[in-house]
Amino acid sequence: MGERYDQYRPKTHQALFQIMKRHLPAARFGRAVDVACGTGDSTVPLLDIAQEVMGIDSSYEMLAIAQGRGLTVRKADYTELPEQGRFDLISTCMAFHWFDTAQALAAYKTASNPGAIWIIYNFAFAGHSTSDTFNDWLSNEYFERFPSPPRNRYEDMKLFGDLQLSALASEKGWLPVTFTSESLVGYLTTQSNIEGAVRKGRALDSIAAELRGDLSRIDLTGAFKYAYSYEILQYAGR
Repeated sequence: MGERYDQYRPKTHQALFQIMKRHLPAARFGRAVDVACGTGDSTVPLLDIAQEVMGIDSSYEMLAIAQGRGLTVRKADYTELPEQGRFDLISTCMAFHWFDTAQALAAYKTASNPGAIWIIYNFAFAGHSTSDTFNDWLSNEYFERFPSPPRNRYEDMKLFGDLQLSALASEKGWLPVTFTSESLVGYLTTQSNIEGAVRKGRALDSIAAELRGDLSRIDLTGAFKYAYSYEILQYAGR
């Protein structure tokens, strides 16, 4: 899973950070941590805006790849964040909606220096920018066969309602990405939809072959939409 994730996930974190960092109150921070860092794609942009950067994740496989990229990482989940010390910047990409909100808020607050910045952002595959044929397949076939597993709805978490957090910025948009048929199959097999099917007993090779057959009948020329959303908050507690 870690190798597929590293190979096929779009490398868009740096591009989004160019958008987000204009909302940050400082050009550079002291200690920064990337929670659920995975293979390190979301950790790398922090190197440009913090003096000391570390990532934590619960997967040894993911951490091994991040470590191979020269990143400082530790085995820990979000509830263990306070054990890593206190931070001036906490970043989390595509993970907060999997957490228990109350536990995550408590952990993030405990690990925050006064005035710490939290960057919580997500990417989501939003289909093709022009192909109705592909978008119909995505909605009516792919998601029907491989439904998303249960998770928290990020919009229901109401982080902006927490009196110790002030909202600095939030935005939604999309970045253009391109896929070949094979790289698109690779990307789709990194999604939680496919992971869920594999956990239920489906063979990954069989799923990949099924996707190849479907996509071989669709013209994939042009850009796909890689949607993003982010919230930048500041912790006012002590």
